[in-house]
Amino acid sequence: MKGAHGNMSTNGGIDALQRFSLKIYADPPEAVAPAAVIPVFHRWIRVRAGSELLIDVADYTHLVDGPHVLLVAHEANYAIDGSGGRMGLSYTRKQPAGGSLADRLGGAARALLAAGRRLEQDPEAMPDGRFAFRGDEIAVIANDRLLAPGTAEAAEKLRGPVRAFGERIYGDGLSIELLDASDRVGFSLKAAAPASLDTLLARLR
Repeated sequence: MKGAHGNMSTNGGIDALQRFSLKIYADPPEAVAPAAVIPVFHRWIRVRAGSELLIDVADYTHLVDGPHVLLVAHEANYAIDGSGGRMGLSYTRKQPAGGSLADRLGGAARALLAAGRRLEQDPEAMPDGRFAFRGDEIAVIANDRLLAPGTAEAAEKLRGPVRAFGERIYGDGLSIELLDASDRVGFSLKAAAPASLDTLLARLR
């Protein structure tokens, strides 16, 4: 049966969630120069990097907080994102996908981690010194106030699918913390030990 946002699901409720964001964090954060990533994203569009249809780049580097550079794709938006005072790379899903919510989070994570790996390997993206993305922490945030309003009940319903996704990439060492500072329901997933993006991608295959 088709859910509220196009998901083929019989469970309804939180498992029908299609709009969400994932974010990984840069280390060290001060090495990220958002303006330097703008031509990199434009090049990705020209060479058709990855498997998605990449459409456009938006420059928000004048903003103090929030997304600084946006890469618009058909299925999702990528952003060099300083929200919450923490620089990183975010992936915001726009188009519906099949499978359970945990499966959809896994697919989104693969796309996000692959993009992060491309940036890590691109010298043009890091003129102020090398940086990497931490593989031991990833944020998951719901972007649907109907299915996931900012309530304790919604957070508890979301916790199950998020945990199922987190256990796939972090195993038994997973810890989950509610993102209290966010105006949307979300969680920070943390691993017990450091992990590279390559390691996480291998676990998601």
